[in-house]
Amino acid sequence: MTSRTPSERPSRTDPGSDADGHRPRGLQTVAYVAATALGGIGALVVAVVELVSPDASLFDVLVWGALAILLLGAAAHRWWFGGRAEERSHLVAVNLGRVEVADAERSSSGEIDTVRRLRSAHPRLGLRDAYELVKLHGTGNR
Repeated sequence: MTSRTPSERPSRTDPGSDADGHRPRGLQTVAYVAATALGGIGALVVAVVELVSPDASLFDVLVWGALAILLLGAAAHRWWFGGRAEERSHLVAVNLGRVEVADAERSSSGEIDTVRRLRSAHPRLGLRDAYELVKLHGTGNR
């Protein structure tokens, strides 16, 4: 997994992003959704086979049906909502700079405390983005 610095984040003018500034789904997301959806379809097939089987128990049908619903729901959730928090964190990180990191660093006891203070001051900022900001703009890199 590669990470980008906040200055390399996608923006509305980034050629790799669409009109809303969203990056296209990566291969890892597509593979995860496909595998999860296939597992859900497989569980659904097993539930149907159990249902039409003459010696099927209600418990087996319910378990396989619940597994199918959970897997298909997880695939749908990842496909539509998977990157929203990450995108929000990137947008916050792009708007932060050396001044905000210096303010957090001035009142902290170390790098971990600086990251914690940045995240508490900017609640939508993710851990990775806060860490990259401290590495990029912190006094340890001068």
